[in-house]
Amino acid sequence: MGAPAALLIVSGLKREATIFTGPGVTTICGDPPTLHAKLARLAVRPRMVISAGICGALDPSLCQGNLVLGTEVVAGGERIETDAILVQALARNLKLSGKTVVLGAIAAADTPVHTAQAKAKLRAGTGAIAVDMESLIAGRFATKHAVPFVILRAVSDAANRDLPPLVLEALSPDGRIDIAAVLAGLIRRPGQLPLLVAAARDSALAFRALRSCRGLPGFFRGLDSMHF
Repeated sequence: MGAPAALLIVSGLKREATIFTGPGVTTICGDPPTLHAKLARLAVRPRMVISAGICGALDPSLCQGNLVLGTEVVAGGERIETDAILVQALARNLKLSGKTVVLGAIAAADTPVHTAQAKAKLRAGTGAIAVDMESLIAGRFATKHAVPFVILRAVSDAANRDLPPLVLEALSPDGRIDIAAVLAGLIRRPGQLPLLVAAARDSALAFRALRSCRGLPGFFRGLDSMHF
């Protein structure tokens, strides 16, 4: 690795990564294989790793647009804790700005967890409050390089919400939305349109919550100064 960068943001979607782009920030996004490949050839030495983006709720009390700060990421028998000092400080700052913030464990998934039944099963097996596909990868990288690790997520789909298969099929490996795939899918299965509209409405709330975090004055500088 080369010169140090203050923060490394790890996301699944290009749209998520774009929110957090800025001076002193390196962002990467993509599906798990793509993230592994990008991290393997990363040219900077981050001083902090943040898994940032949207997530699926496992806790039925979570609502779309709620912010989640992970206390740890769990997968099978593996648990990677986040930096408790940073998490508590960030939670305090976000709450002071009037945001709803929930702390708890994040479950890791290799593939999207897109049905309410699958979410309930994962909740029962892990005790986690939310699920994503990137935090375990980010946490392992942070642990390997002995740097602080934070998980900042916004709820997109509620625990009782099924995602239409089309949402999952339309994601490209590099984290972009394939519009052509969406349109082709709707032609083949027009019955997915209501679920797709609902999913778009829910994700809009999650992205609004993420943008509001990025818009806080000194958000990244504050994170950096909390630990260094």
